[in-house]
Amino acid sequence: MLTEQLASEIVKRTMSILELNVNVMDKTGTILASGDPNRVGQLHHGACKAIEQKQTIDIHSVEESWRGKAKPGINLPIRFHDDIAGVIGITGEPEKIRGFSKLVQMGAELTLEQAFLTREIDRNARMRDDVISHLLLGSDKEQAYILDRARSLKINIEETFATILLSIPYHTATTQPVSQIEAWANTLVTEEDEIVRFYTNQFVILKKQQKPYLNTNDSLNKWLTNKLPSAPISDLTVALGPFASGFIGWRHSFETAQIVKDTAEALYPEGGVWDQQTLGLSILCYRFLQAANEEAQAISSIYKKILHANDGKTLDETFTTYVKANGEMTKTANILFIHRNTLAYRLDKIHEITEKNPRHLQDLIELKVGEILYKLST
Repeated sequence: MLTEQLASEIVKRTMSILELNVNVMDKTGTILASGDPNRVGQLHHGACKAIEQKQTIDIHSVEESWRGKAKPGINLPIRFHDDIAGVIGITGEPEKIRGFSKLVQMGAELTLEQAFLTREIDRNARMRDDVISHLLLGSDKEQAYILDRARSLKINIEETFATILLSIPYHTATTQPVSQIEAWANTLVTEEDEIVRFYTNQFVILKKQQKPYLNTNDSLNKWLTNKLPSAPISDLTVALGPFASGFIGWRHSFETAQIVKDTAEALYPEGGVWDQQTLGLSILCYRFLQAANEEAQAISSIYKKILHANDGKTLDETFTTYVKANGEMTKTANILFIHRNTLAYRLDKIHEITEKNPRHLQDLIELKVGEILYKLST
């Protein structure tokens, strides 16, 4: 429990207050840290006696029995949970330092207790993260074991949560400390929620249903949309899974959030808040691509012809803008800052390349589905 790092911290903290040398020894009497670095690793005879007798040992300069073995000072046991974890020694004549020696001893014991509590909190947090991860990802084979661990950690496996999946672009994760994004993610969490870090660039929040405010997918989407501008990065993807009760429901919600994330990142790399409703047709295309890849590739190949044309980038931008403008020619031309005749020429060019006329609804739908499938598969 009393490590070299912790002993060094105690020495540094104590000597910043006292103008005296301080040594910290482990329960064998070996010096772990000292104001005199040359003494580290040596056996401290005063500490050995303090451990043996389980009491404070004073060493005076006039005592012949200590001459050559130890310097004058006070050696006080550091107790932890009724056991001696080590000894803290203060160099100096006992009569001059006795007045504050007990405070030094108490400070060392408090530091040890704090380190233990911090480690226990971290350990419990890691265990909680591990259990939540297994509930979302685990197999039925280990279900009974995980549920038992969940109960021991007081995780209510019948609670109603929605999954919020925060996905950080890899290029951002390498240039900006993820800790900043983690700090922001924690502002979205209350004591009733759960947050787990997945991989190196994802955080999963299980958001408890709160009536009457955050009790629907739509209200959660609006709430997160209002929160997103305060995020430390601009291209953060926030994917939502629906509210669901019980850990089986959480798992389905998480799986939905993953599909939403993959779809949104492929089609909207600028980030944003997304769910099944906002992505709509794109989610269907994603599922179609996974279930019938060969057929999906055949449909996407139609749109691929546009992108492989000499002016493919311009035609792609024209088509996506045309769809967003609901096929309104004047509105599309104004957005693109081009003449209406230029727009008509580009739409004719798309018709010529793909044999699909974007002015006709049926062909427009096929082109749009082909565009989504192509961008999802690349």
